Amino acid sequence: MWAGCFLAVNAFVLLAEDRLSSAKKAFAEGDYAGVVRVLEVDPALSRDCESMLLLGLSRYRLERVDEALVDLQEASACNPKNMIARTALAEAWLRKGDDQRALALFEAVLKETPENKVALADAASLYLKHDLNQQASDVLEKLIPLEPGISKLHADLGAAYAGLNDFTKSRESFDKALRLDPKNVSALIGLGHVELKTGHQDEAIQLLNRAQAADPRAFEPHFLLGTVWNEQKRYAEAIRECKEALRLGGKDPQIYYHLARAYHGSGNEEESRKAMAEFAALRNKADQSEEKQRESHRLVEQAKAMVDANRLDEAIALLEQSRKANGGVDSQLLFRLAGLYYDTKQFGKAREDVEAAIGLAPAEWSYQYLAGLIAESTGRLDEATNRLSTAARLNPARAELFNELGNVAMAQRNYSEAAREFEAAAKLDRNEPAYETNARTAKQLAGK
Repeated sequence: MWAGCFLAVNAFVLLAEDRLSSAKKAFAEGDYAGVVRVLEVDPALSRDCESMLLLGLSRYRLERVDEALVDLQEASACNPKNMIARTALAEAWLRKGDDQRALALFEAVLKETPENKVALADAASLYLKHDLNQQASDVLEKLIPLEPGISKLHADLGAAYAGLNDFTKSRESFDKALRLDPKNVSALIGLGHVELKTGHQDEAIQLLNRAQAADPRAFEPHFLLGTVWNEQKRYAEAIRECKEALRLGGKDPQIYYHLARAYHGSGNEEESRKAMAEFAALRNKADQSEEKQRESHRLVEQAKAMVDANRLDEAIALLEQSRKANGGVDSQLLFRLAGLYYDTKQFGKAREDVEAAIGLAPAEWSYQYLAGLIAESTGRLDEATNRLSTAARLNPARAELFNELGNVAMAQRNYSEAAREFEAAAKLDRNEPAYETNARTAKQLAGK
């Protein structure tokens, strides 16, 4: 009998190892859907650290980004020292469009592995995108010695130094980029802009003409040439270049400003007024957007004070105003609203807002936890188990998640499962006696 059990257990282990080997083989062959099929067959196997990573990487390549985020966060929580998982998680957040979370992860990876090329490159791109030029130059100065032959990196460094108004270093970096790739459009445009800023218009014109030839779809060379022709009072050419910049998709309000200048210089006041009106409208839209963000932040701060004073209905009203101001695209704001609706037992609204928050940030354990609490409070116990289990995998160090899973299991009269969850909570937090008490109660009910 015992031998039979031993063989059965080991046969299961071998089968699981075979599935993992099959998943690795499928991944190496680029069969990412095959990886998912193999690992989803066995839920227990898919909770293995390595399997979580394989699932996350595969789903990411299949463009199932929300699922990949959850898998990769689980893999990172399962093995915090796995820099591949954390770097992949950062890239998934980047694909999701959450620059803040992505950058925080890239920075964390670089603290552990300062020469991680992927993290250095992606962090540099994000720093440049958000005009954090000093940080961008710092990481690029570390990355370029590791990858000295990549033209783009030198061009990015040139852009960072230009943003810092260090035109000497900027020019040096752009020159290196162009020696490596004479048709690097970013370098041609960037160096052309530097030459304009330093009063070398003839050199700038040559560079911008080269950029146009290298990429006829780029609007920036046309716009910058338009500014040159305005300075030289060659208004017909300035009009042509600015209009071409707009046709190619340029969104910078300054294009309309320089177009208005060119029309004015050419004596066409009607077209000048139209262009200036477009410039004013775009600037006003940008100013309004910034003001709405500031107003949203002020409302959140006021709501915090209302929460501290236990004036929850007033806090909700302020956060609803904040939601309206920022367009409802702030996951943390939605989570706060959901929490307040939960606290005031408005479970329908709480569920709606936490689901919206999860849609924006599916790998945040606290959002999944709140969704589980809401489901539990409204009697949807299977959903509560799924949400709380996801939260526990996303952050397996939080004892309260396992305790809540135990509470749900108790409500389902699954006392053995409840005991296991309460015991897991007790192991994580020895200072909370309630977890031990809950475990003893569940064991008694289970007849253990």
